[in-house]
Amino acid sequence: MSLDLTITALQIDSMAAELKNRNNDKFRRIDTAVETVGNFDLDAYQAKHEESRSTLLWNVPSFTGDPKESFTVPPIPDDFCIVAVDGSHIDIDRHLSARCFLINTGTVYLRYGSEPDAELSNQPRLYADEDELVIKGNVTPFRQVNIDGALLGAKRAVEEIKALVHALHKTPKDVPTVGLVDGTLVMFGLRNYDDFVVRELVDNGFVSALEELREMASQRQLAVASYISLPRSQEVANALRLQACPFDVASCDQNCGQIPARERACDQAVGGIMDREIFLKLLDKGQRSSVFVSNNIIVSKNYQGHGIHFFYVNTGEEIGRVEVPSWIAENEDSLDLVHSLIVDQCQRGPGYPVALMEAHEQAVVTGVDRRYFVELVEQALFDQHLPTFSSEKNISKRQKWI
Repeated sequence: MSLDLTITALQIDSMAAELKNRNNDKFRRIDTAVETVGNFDLDAYQAKHEESRSTLLWNVPSFTGDPKESFTVPPIPDDFCIVAVDGSHIDIDRHLSARCFLINTGTVYLRYGSEPDAELSNQPRLYADEDELVIKGNVTPFRQVNIDGALLGAKRAVEEIKALVHALHKTPKDVPTVGLVDGTLVMFGLRNYDDFVVRELVDNGFVSALEELREMASQRQLAVASYISLPRSQEVANALRLQACPFDVASCDQNCGQIPARERACDQAVGGIMDREIFLKLLDKGQRSSVFVSNNIIVSKNYQGHGIHFFYVNTGEEIGRVEVPSWIAENEDSLDLVHSLIVDQCQRGPGYPVALMEAHEQAVVTGVDRRYFVELVEQALFDQHLPTFSSEKNISKRQKWI
């Protein structure tokens, strides 16, 4: 039996009515958040943050300036380059005879100005060797973790930034250039993995690429950033929650552990809102916010001094989040270059950076691609006189029984 849309439609109507009831209160909290930003006491916040660092249940950023400050978009250079990468993958399929996964990385090079140019490409890479499908411990090689699911997503992020390094090496050294990746620069989701997994993907992978990018940026006008469309981050909102906390030290479990959600003082003041909802009220078209510093534990513990900073920007269509390494944030010219070119890229396209949009098109793996990939694997195994098999469950999905 297919989905009963009649029942589902009634549930959706009920959900919409409930959301409408919540919205009025949410609008009030957004207004409170904007007012709090306008009266933000930076010294008091920093002192409270330091006192509460070990007892907070939510991640809050550090501030590099006044959170209510906004910055007008700088002019773009006469000549500049944009390099963007994005990736997609085909995960290991337990129903397939051969254990393997594929990462497809799309790369786009766009040059604007006196010598316009464009190059678009993608590079698929199949991982099938036994050593490629796992991450092994250095001390105890018998300890290993399969690369699949969320871990494969982290592996793909490493391959994407490596592709960015490779592409930027080929760009003209005398032209201002920005390298862009889609999504966050923070390797979320690895905190609960063994140290040898984090070391392989973060220390030896992502951070190693960041170090190479920093070296390149020290020799030319080069900036690196990531862009997040429709961000759901709440870091700045969490800072306002900390400001709204009535206790001298924000010990969440001790002070408010027995208080129901939505009844705590911080929840009633600014709870449940996202950063983008705040900056939609604070930023005019083209403007960016001040810069904030991520205090994510994996950055402070494993990024070897490469801090991750972020700001919000009004692209004209949405409030986007832009993340940059600390060595970009601390260089005013590099920060201006990122700001101006991201706004320009969004204005050239449908509200989203053109280069990233094209990189996605190069990287995307469609449903048809995935089915053809399975057929290619099975045919290759058959040609080598190897057994091809699948689970009965998978076979049943391909056949109609009644």
